[in-house]
Amino acid sequence: MQEWPVAWGALLGVVLFAVAHDAMPDDGLISLSFARNLAEHGQWALTTGIESNTATSPLNVWLLAGLHILTGYQAFLAAGLLLCACLAVAAWWLHHLGGPVAAVVGPALLATSPVLTSAIGLEPFLCSAVIIGVVRYGSDARWGATGLLTGAAFLARPDLTIAAVAAVVVLAVTVSRRLVLALPLGAAVALPWVLFSWLHFGSAWANSVAVKWANGSWGGSTLFTPAFWWPTYGWATVAVAVTLAAGLAALGIALWRQQWSAVAIGAAGAAHIGALACTETPPIEYYLAPAVTGLGLALVLVAARSRPWAAVVPGLVVAGCVAGSIAHGSLWVEGLAPMRQNWATDAQYAAIARDLPTDGVVMGGEIGALAFYCQDRGCTVVDPVLSDPGRVDHLVARWRAAHPSWELNYLHYEVPPRTPVRYRLELGLTEPGPGRWPVSRSPDRHEWARLLPEPDPQVAN
Repeated sequence: MQEWPVAWGALLGVVLFAVAHDAMPDDGLISLSFARNLAEHGQWALTTGIESNTATSPLNVWLLAGLHILTGYQAFLAAGLLLCACLAVAAWWLHHLGGPVAAVVGPALLATSPVLTSAIGLEPFLCSAVIIGVVRYGSDARWGATGLLTGAAFLARPDLTIAAVAAVVVLAVTVSRRLVLALPLGAAVALPWVLFSWLHFGSAWANSVAVKWANGSWGGSTLFTPAFWWPTYGWATVAVAVTLAAGLAALGIALWRQQWSAVAIGAAGAAHIGALACTETPPIEYYLAPAVTGLGLALVLVAARSRPWAAVVPGLVVAGCVAGSIAHGSLWVEGLAPMRQNWATDAQYAAIARDLPTDGVVMGGEIGALAFYCQDRGCTVVDPVLSDPGRVDHLVARWRAAHPSWELNYLHYEVPPRTPVRYRLELGLTEPGPGRWPVSRSPDRHEWARLLPEPDPQVAN
């Protein structure tokens, strides 16, 4: 085993976490909240005491929960260690696929892309490592390891199965037909959790799938609405677009040269983004992570197997991402990632949580940071779409109505009553006032939040 790629990947993780940990997205703290409740209370819950089947990535939650225990219940340290581990494993496997150039440039591309750096705590780095592993072992015709990682892809994120299957099919056709055995093995790996989820929670997959589908586009903007991205994210949009375009060109070159590992990982990314193009997926930046990983690393692998000067191409992509991150400057410390969509920073949500009452449930908007910090002081927060199954049901009902062929999935589904609330947190106020907290949506958009002693009109106290 070559040790230096592992050390290089881990070092990238340390540097990235040092820069970006204050800018963790609210969804990242959703994962940490699930992990804390699992590790500390044995609950599959976002809000302590309210079980909810809305963790999109069970594997991410399990790993974070295990590291949370091993670190003496230090949740942020657990997130940092998992990030380092994913980049270390990615570097090790990329060294096998493309030698030293791939081992150096590939993890650097992942660790600097704004799509991934804006998603600390979430599963994109884990998903990247899993897809790289599928290609690494598939390229050696090792169907057993490939199958295990294909199953891990579903557990890392259900839609990642699209990318994993695409990679396996490419390698089964070009490297070894025995790799088709990886597909039933992958299904067998995922099956225990699928059955448990189906019987216990009433759905074989997380209800967040129904939530995201039911919410649809944002005012007509989807993942493929160009006019949304540039005004919102500036340089980060350019970095992502260049990565995807260069990766598509590299995929064509890899096909011509019959570089099957590059074809497989590029096809994985292309298949995933192609599947999303068939839906009204909202423009959430980390949904692009599998495409950035697959197509970006196809570019890296093609360059690694070309003349030495070819490494300049992915190197320039990395350099551009690094320059953008440096230009982002103090905004990292202020809790604002390059591609951010939250109403407030983590620090602002922590300040709000410190002041929330403990004599009744608070209805919030974004739930991750509030639920996470409330675990330290005993306040209870729910939201309309993720933490309270009684409130998630109307979105699940819309999914069921539109997909009647999946009704078997809900054979054991039961809807609990909604959790009564006593207070409501309002965000996005434009004027300050007594008892209001400052919140920042972006560097130039500063607003206010306030707490109202108003019960949920749909739930009696």
